[in-house]
Amino acid sequence: MNDRDSVRLGDEQVQRYIADGFVVLDAGLPADFHAQVVDELHFAMRHETPLPGDNLLPRIPAMERLLSAPAVRGGMESLLGPEFAWAPHRFPHNSEPLANAKALADAEAFDPFANQPAMGRGSISGSGWHQDGHSRAGRSRWHTFRAANLFYFPQETPLEMGPTRLLAGSHLYANLAGVVREQVFMRHMPAGSVVIADFDLGHAGAPNRTAMTRYMLKFVGLRQGNPAEAAWDHRDPAWRTPSGLHTPHDLPQAWTSLWNWLRGVPRTHGVQARVDTEAATLVKGFDSTDQGERLAALYDLVAMGDAAVPALVEALLASAGCDRHVSPPQSDPAFHGASRDHRQRGFSHRQFTPEDSAVALGAIGEPALADLLALLAHDDPWIRMNAAYAIGEADPVGGHAERVGALLDEPLDAVVRVAIDALCCQDACGPDVVRRLHRLLTDDVAGWHAPAMGAQWCIRDQVRYVAAWALTGYATRPQPPTGVEKALIAALGDDTGYTPAVACEGLKRLATPSALMAAIDYLETYRWDPVHHRFWRAMVEARAAA
Repeated sequence: MNDRDSVRLGDEQVQRYIADGFVVLDAGLPADFHAQVVDELHFAMRHETPLPGDNLLPRIPAMERLLSAPAVRGGMESLLGPEFAWAPHRFPHNSEPLANAKALADAEAFDPFANQPAMGRGSISGSGWHQDGHSRAGRSRWHTFRAANLFYFPQETPLEMGPTRLLAGSHLYANLAGVVREQVFMRHMPAGSVVIADFDLGHAGAPNRTAMTRYMLKFVGLRQGNPAEAAWDHRDPAWRTPSGLHTPHDLPQAWTSLWNWLRGVPRTHGVQARVDTEAATLVKGFDSTDQGERLAALYDLVAMGDAAVPALVEALLASAGCDRHVSPPQSDPAFHGASRDHRQRGFSHRQFTPEDSAVALGAIGEPALADLLALLAHDDPWIRMNAAYAIGEADPVGGHAERVGALLDEPLDAVVRVAIDALCCQDACGPDVVRRLHRLLTDDVAGWHAPAMGAQWCIRDQVRYVAAWALTGYATRPQPPTGVEKALIAALGDDTGYTPAVACEGLKRLATPSALMAAIDYLETYRWDPVHHRFWRAMVEARAAA
């Protein structure tokens, strides 16, 4: 697909995305396309076992037309770069009509800010406020824009049908403690509406008070390289806060820093550092229960640059000794990033939430690298994890990828997982890193067969999935490091389905004859035959008519 096939966003749309965490678009497809999608979904969700789930695209191949639509493709490229990739997780969320009389009565007075209101029986759409975890291998939470959800509404979705609710500005939150009513966004969605939302944006389903099932289809896009320049229709380099934002916060320092990152320029460009407050005082702002105050303090420290590094390193070291690298059980709200403690940071198999100090050090960049590299040798795994995370952000070209890659030899899966994510944020690495990633894709590590995120996925599966993404990112570069093709071919032997899907994407990007042949050989075995469903549907409908 070339640039002429994409309708790129404009400056103001990107600025709204930075501040609110989402942008609403029209897919630009005809009404009969959306009607066809609804019809196929309706049949599949009622008559087929198993449900489409991640096999949504082979079940409804026409969906590829949505993903390649100029408005959709252009919106995703604008925010995630022209080389972004679709994750193998994609899912249809249905919201069934409320049938219970009491639930219907309660829904008449539905509060859009309500957490977990009653939903119709059989609904997959969850109504509790949440930030997603990457299915099925929780990854890092980033302030920089590295992942996005695409929410597609194939049918007219008025408020009473329960369109997805969003919490504007919450994409920069470590958790959803302290959210306020004013940031709720919920509106009527015409058929064909798509919402591109930062992956960490808080959202929830809503009760369906109509007689029809409501569908929303979710896809996930992942950035495959750091921005070198603006990927949208960029005309004015200055940050300009749009009017009518939905976020309750006013964070020009944060928004300008992220605007700069997306444009490939130094993050402090045009950002004025505070001279009236010491760094140690600003660090105390991390404890504020007000999310706006916390974020303002964080990005004021970023604006200070090297002057803030000592205080931030001290703050990071103060988090040692708390066992935050140990994943809580799935029964613990902290596993889902849903702790009521606004200061909760930690690793779980669903997500890694770094310390605010690590986020700030990563944003400061080169002036913080010497201290961060020294912290890679710290005794506490949590400190090593946060240092790796920050280096991934501070060193986009990958000049220190070998130092981060050395963490892949550790026996602790939490350290390895976060280190791979940091490597995903770096645009280059050497053959030693590739060899380590290859080993993770083929070797078994003691203790890594323990369940991780759901009964079907173990720790080893999660590590391999993220390793495949790191290799695919390197395959996207003009000169991939030695060994990438061999490692990606080895990934085809994984039995999760997700990891081989990512490996096929990486092999396609390498585009060598041997890489393409390996991907084709794999897909010949695992391809899905959508024609089968036509015969099955005809049989079901004939029986119903008899």
